[in-house]
Amino acid sequence: MKRRRRKPKRTQLERRNETQAAILSASIDLLAENGYAGFSASRVARRAGVSRGAQEHYFPKKNDLIAAATQHAMREAVEHARSLAHTATGAADPVAKFLTDSEHFFFRPVFRAMIEIMIAARSDRALARIVNPIVLDARQVLNGIWIETLVAVGYPRDNAQLFIELTHYLLRGVFLVANWLPYQIDRAEILEVWRRLAPAVLKLGQKPNAAANPALARRRPKLEAKGFVNTRNSAGKNREWSL
Repeated sequence: MKRRRRKPKRTQLERRNETQAAILSASIDLLAENGYAGFSASRVARRAGVSRGAQEHYFPKKNDLIAAATQHAMREAVEHARSLAHTATGAADPVAKFLTDSEHFFFRPVFRAMIEIMIAARSDRALARIVNPIVLDARQVLNGIWIETLVAVGYPRDNAQLFIELTHYLLRGVFLVANWLPYQIDRAEILEVWRRLAPAVLKLGQKPNAAANPALARRRPKLEAKGFVNTRNSAGKNREWSL
């Protein structure tokens, strides 16, 4: 009979990483389910299946745990965005890839957990000083990933930034309605309509091809004079400084 190979023993580093990951995952789950008011270190330890002492060894204070959970969630979001963006430049519809990543970010329980933290941080300055920089840094990285991706497939940088920010404002609103307001909405339909509108935003301000649309090309100077066509860059005026 062949002897079964024994699984190699986990190293101390592996055990530590697994314990920390279990604690952070439990933290996010509890925040999403019970809100910040129902969050406690003892509940996290029970959910993670670790002792209270083990948890406090890694995260001595509640705010340490919240900060680490926020970093954990944002790191996963960045990894997901990079993975999708890597395939987007060769895809038939790179905008659809971006929208898939955005939907993944805004409509998983982790985003609800992050919203609970941000609401709590409004009245807790110590918490705000810890979590706000984490969120802002991650948002800049996430936006940068997709701005560069859309630029790589031929869209103007300002328009790419504008489209990304408008998408995020739209999806934050959809999240709010879907989770906390008494309305029935079809998220898939909203996203599909927005996907079809994407070229209009991404090509905003570009001069029309006279051969393709000579009538519009002749009218453009008059439209510009009346203010119906924006001839100045507007991206950046409403820079995203939020989750």
